[in-house]
Amino acid sequence: MAERIFTLDDLTGARSVCGCLACNLGAVFAGHLTAQRTGYPGPVTTLGHRGPAPGTTAVPHFLAVRLGGGLADIVVWEEMRPQQLAAWLPDREARARVPLLASRIPRLVRIRQAIRAGTFTPSGPAGAALSTGNRYPSFRFLVEHWPTLSKEFTP
Repeated sequence: MAERIFTLDDLTGARSVCGCLACNLGAVFAGHLTAQRTGYPGPVTTLGHRGPAPGTTAVPHFLAVRLGGGLADIVVWEEMRPQQLAAWLPDREARARVPLLASRIPRLVRIRQAIRAGTFTPSGPAGAALSTGNRYPSFRFLVEHWPTLSKEFTP
């Protein structure tokens, strides 16, 4: 699946708790995720301005937003219960990396931008997955391929 590029027009009519730009984008993205996921246990819940509830995990998602002639990477946080996290990211080792990588957003954004610009092409399975056009450098992709990406990417 190709990466969805959002525009400010996508926010027309968005309804969120507080109505700010970030929360409206979160509401639009939650609708997008709901439409994309099949067999996902429970609703998609974005965090907005609150932290995750006890026993849940805050998972960042990178959204590409077209602003003028360029793309900006915006982070929207989703709150996942353990069964949701397992359904979204089946590999236990990859799930264990989520909190660590969630704290490294600037580095992950630099990797995304380098892949998009063609200045970084990962090797092995990560590179192969990107070359098919079926994957893009989403947070999930970065978590799944972190060992390779971490070793190969030098800003």
